[in-house]
Amino acid sequence: MGSVSFEQAFPVARDLARRKAARIIGRCGLTRDDREDIASQLVATFYARFERFDVNRASIQTFASRLMDKEINSILRYRLAGCRRRTEQEESLHDSGEVAEACPAGSPDGVDRRHFWIDVDRALAPLPAVLRQTALALRSYTPSELSRLPGQTHTVIYRRIRRLRRALLAAGIGPEYFAPTGGPQ
Repeated sequence: MGSVSFEQAFPVARDLARRKAARIIGRCGLTRDDREDIASQLVATFYARFERFDVNRASIQTFASRLMDKEINSILRYRLAGCRRRTEQEESLHDSGEVAEACPAGSPDGVDRRHFWIDVDRALAPLPAVLRQTALALRSYTPSELSRLPGQTHTVIYRRIRRLRRALLAAGIGPEYFAPTGGPQ
């Protein structure tokens, strides 16, 4: 097959986008109501970049998957950054006695977040200082940003992140931490 038209590739991209959108629901405050919007954004990304597709380098499935994974990372990074900014604003508003809106829709309320951070502090307390500092830095910076600091590399940062994840999971702090009892939403 020498070339593929967008019309031929579209069903593959659409189905893949739906599956990928369904997989990220629940992360960073994304709800089931967001699923179609995310899938549409993933298909739009595929459409915008389709002219770069080279049948000799990859299949449609692989090409679409890689594009969509990058777009999903951008979506999640954007949502996390917004959440961080709102959390910082909430903390400053809390100090002044004002009440702030929860971050983002579908996320835990302020009391749940405070309990979460208490649990995180307890889980991280026995760890070496460098890991606790990395955890604190990750509240405001991405791993890539941290790896640009003097003496840091991607490998070092991601090794620390793996150790932090293990410590958090051992303390019962995982992806389902805020899920209501009775099963996933």
